[in-house]
Amino acid sequence: MGGFERVSRRSFLRAVAIAGGVATVPGFLTACGAPDAPETAGGGGTLDELRVALPSSLSSLDASKEAGIMNYVVALLCQEALVGVGPDGDLVPALAESWESDDAKTFVYRLRKDVKFSDGTPVTAADIVASLEYNTEKGSTSAFAYAYAGVKSVKATGEHEITIKLDQIDSSFAWTVSPGTLLVTSAKFLANGDKIGTPDVKILGTGPYKVTEFAPDSHVTLERNDAWWGGKAEIAKIRFEFIAEDSTRLLAMRQGEVDIALNVPLEQLAQWQGLDGVEVKTTTDRSLVALAFNTAVKPFDDLRVRKAIGHAVDRKGIVDGILGGHAEVATTLPSSAQWAGLPAADVAAMYAAIPQVDFDLAKAKEELAASSVPGGFKATLTYPNSGSQLGKAALTLAENLKGLGIELTVKEITLEAWIAELTERKSGLLYGWYFATTGDPAEFTQQLLNGANAAAGGTNIASYANAKVTSLLDQAKATTEDKARTDLIGRALTLAAADLPYQPLWWGQSATAFGPKVTADGYGPYFFISPWAAEVAAK
Repeated sequence: MGGFERVSRRSFLRAVAIAGGVATVPGFLTACGAPDAPETAGGGGTLDELRVALPSSLSSLDASKEAGIMNYVVALLCQEALVGVGPDGDLVPALAESWESDDAKTFVYRLRKDVKFSDGTPVTAADIVASLEYNTEKGSTSAFAYAYAGVKSVKATGEHEITIKLDQIDSSFAWTVSPGTLLVTSAKFLANGDKIGTPDVKILGTGPYKVTEFAPDSHVTLERNDAWWGGKAEIAKIRFEFIAEDSTRLLAMRQGEVDIALNVPLEQLAQWQGLDGVEVKTTTDRSLVALAFNTAVKPFDDLRVRKAIGHAVDRKGIVDGILGGHAEVATTLPSSAQWAGLPAADVAAMYAAIPQVDFDLAKAKEELAASSVPGGFKATLTYPNSGSQLGKAALTLAENLKGLGIELTVKEITLEAWIAELTERKSGLLYGWYFATTGDPAEFTQQLLNGANAAAGGTNIASYANAKVTSLLDQAKATTEDKARTDLIGRALTLAAADLPYQPLWWGQSATAFGPKVTADGYGPYFFISPWAAEVAAK
């Protein structure tokens, strides 16, 4: 990675042991020195255009408006953040070549020089400030705004320097300026407002590619940005085709019409692996699938109703049957893999203390009988068309609920409609499907359990507000000592589990198919939250 130190999840949590004004953990305080340009893959062959099959359509290219994982897959080839996420989940330099903080309250970022946007205009400190203020300004409609609630000020403190000051210590903030919640564009481009991400205006950034065409129901095309600071990507053009049907994506790969297919259904792995010349790569992706009970909507404000449904979910049966064992039963929100650096035995002990609502139809009947709706009720559960496995799992739940007198309608909708539904939060029963965009174990926990995020449009889709849980999570944010922070997060997860605002279902794996013409280096959990196409090469 050149001559710099990456910020690992573990060293980041060690935070700020100060010695003479300088932290004793250089990985947290600074990424020292500008790294060499990122290495691009080289397979020896040539490929004029990379054809990629996405499992859903996109209604916007702007991930700050439509923050689905497929939006990121496209956007992160065109836009970057101050820092990136490396293949091991570490913070690495991006538009900032180094950064430091001596108190987890003030963060100073030193910017790369001579970086240009894909339209040829130079990147200035003012552009970075404008991109940050888009998320911090009062009334911001950005999907990333929640992550900047504690920001006091953002200023250009030099021609190539940005300083961010927080209201109070936040041990997770270093991740906030990574691609999950920051995508840099120019101050001039931001004047396009709501038109950003549309077919006419598209998006502008500093990444290895730029958008040339966007047809929301059909495709996105990109061409190489030869001015990228990271070097010239090998492949000149990329075309993303929106192919929602699993069988149609399989056929497209079989017929050589696409080179990469995302979200290969885990239950169909054998079929994909049997395709001539096709390599299917799988990885534990630290994703979470959970049922969210909107506690602001009746009857899901009743704990006994939530427990009745929780007891009706056969999590192990779903993992073993529908997912073919390519997942792990989730016992809480963050995957155990998200705690890299913490001994596995410690994670196991912490998770063992978290109460579970296991599959037990007899208990489900007892809970419903003692609830506010003992005779049952009707509900609807929607899932995105990019997640057929969610639909199949929902159908098994619906079958189990019939015996309780609960009529569950399962409905497939487009990814963009599903994301909008989570934001609007009108339904009482929702699917949560999350992919980690940082290496921070508090990512899902803060988003889904902190009461500060429970308001309309917030990330806490269960509308869950427990003052004790929120207090523990706020203390965790303000704590820079590893053990104390881990303990606080663990206590919050344990306390919230007793209220069952979410029923965790599984921690996932993802599978991506690479056709006979291409190869990819560094495939893993964080592959697609990076300028990933720079790692793809012709064989």
